[in-house]
Amino acid sequence: MNGEIRKTIVIDAPPEIVFRAISDEKELTQWFPDQAKLEPKVGGFLQFKFYEDGKENHRVEGKILEIIPNKKISYSWVNKSDPNFPNTVVTWTLDIVDGNKTKVTLVHTGFDPKSRWYDLHSKGWSYFIEDSLVEYCGKKKE
Repeated sequence: MNGEIRKTIVIDAPPEIVFRAISDEKELTQWFPDQAKLEPKVGGFLQFKFYEDGKENHRVEGKILEIIPNKKISYSWVNKSDPNFPNTVVTWTLDIVDGNKTKVTLVHTGFDPKSRWYDLHSKGWSYFIEDSLVEYCGKKKE
């Protein structure tokens, strides 16, 4: 299982704003999961809940593997809604570009590239990063 999802985008906001958006549980729920728990320290617990029609649709759990403020956060990612979901890892890397913009690279590893989960997560990350995160960080910058 070496399926890797990689998404890269430049956001017109400084790394501090983007890092808070991806690592602060109150900010995460403004653009990503419906509910979030995230202890921002190595070994800290992570849980994201997604709802559809008022019911929990997906519950992701993991542990923080690495955290470097304003630069990087990495965590394990297991969808507890499916007992066959593989153990995967999400890593966000932030680099400052053009003075005050942030190059965001997301890498999600551990999938079988032929699985439905690989496909769903690839499409999901595109939506959440290219639309939701970009819009949210743009509003925070103002």
